[in-house]
Amino acid sequence: MKNLELLESLEKIANAPQTLEESRIKEKSFTRERDMPFADAVCFLLDMRKSSLQTRLNQYYKKVKGGDPISQQAFSKLRMNFDHSPFEKMVRLLVIKEYSGVYELPLWHGYHIFGIDGSSLQLPRADSLRSEFGVRGRGGTCPCAGMSELYDVLHGWALDPIIAKADMNERAECKKHIEYLCRELPHISKNSIITIDRGYPSLDLLESLQNSGVKYLARCNSNFLLEINSAPMGDSIVTLKHGISVRVIKFVLPSGEVEILATNLFELAEALFPELYSLRWGIETAYFCIKEQLCVEKFSGKTPNSIRQDFWATMVLLNSVAVFQRDADTVLKIRHKDKPLKHTYRARTSGLIVTLRDEFIFAVLSGNPIFTSSEMERIVNTMARELSPFRPDRTFPRNFKPMFKANHNLKSYL
Repeated sequence: MKNLELLESLEKIANAPQTLEESRIKEKSFTRERDMPFADAVCFLLDMRKSSLQTRLNQYYKKVKGGDPISQQAFSKLRMNFDHSPFEKMVRLLVIKEYSGVYELPLWHGYHIFGIDGSSLQLPRADSLRSEFGVRGRGGTCPCAGMSELYDVLHGWALDPIIAKADMNERAECKKHIEYLCRELPHISKNSIITIDRGYPSLDLLESLQNSGVKYLARCNSNFLLEINSAPMGDSIVTLKHGISVRVIKFVLPSGEVEILATNLFELAEALFPELYSLRWGIETAYFCIKEQLCVEKFSGKTPNSIRQDFWATMVLLNSVAVFQRDADTVLKIRHKDKPLKHTYRARTSGLIVTLRDEFIFAVLSGNPIFTSSEMERIVNTMARELSPFRPDRTFPRNFKPMFKANHNLKSYL
């Protein structure tokens, strides 16, 4: 979808009476006139800036609302009146719309390529978060949450984000992603390949993937299953328990390590599998964007409700960045159409996010389509000025360094 469609969809969801009805925690919440109405509070939490909450409120009132800003304490009390569902609803409805078949989506040899992977989120040090999500780390005192993503590595969209407890079972979450894809997007699932790293494969998971009808490519550990480990180098087919047929691709990496891939793609040429698996790296860069550029772990509250609000708001922003990225890349493609360039260029994601930080809420709340259209054209052109060369064949040696020693004299922002 285009950026204006995205902004109109977000504004429509935030202002819909049904969104308020489904998300307010108490029946009488937002029934009287407030200095910051429900829709404004929802849109405010989409702010990409990660400064202090009061600084963000001051900037919001200065640029968008006008008048004297409410206090940080007043906003913290206000947000307790609704849950995270407005942001989850935004993600779910935008995904359904984007993958409805109306828009042209990038494919690899006719397939959608998805990556599934998990990670952890460090939470503020609060007892309520320890009880709700659990702990990890030395001494078991650090509150953490688990997160898992079903991510379109070609399109840059998170289709099915999950936030769970710290001790989440990644394979169980993987099955939920597969069920979601088959249930909500059946026309996409039948034409998809799911890629998973070597921590995921198990006989039970391969059987679930096979029964779902979804194509998969799984990297396997060298001590996974005897039938797969004993397969010869090159291309072969083995039969596992319960009569599951698996194609095994074995080859030697430049590092000298033997790569073992298992798949149910029996028609694809053997030479294409290294390229296909390398596409999975897109979900790793997505996690970098989520944590380092969108700064998901700089939570704006210390309650389980605020953690979920911030998590799902970040997922809205991740998909929004993908929309603006594509628009900015289209501008670049037009600019470079007849120029003999050594590399293909795209808008630098970090610069794109910086540009959006000062513009996003204002664009969502402006409500003036003429003004928004002109502003969006200006914003996209600004994004297209900061370039990054696309060099897909680059490799870097892995340089394992000892972890830095933490300075315990520094106070955490938490």
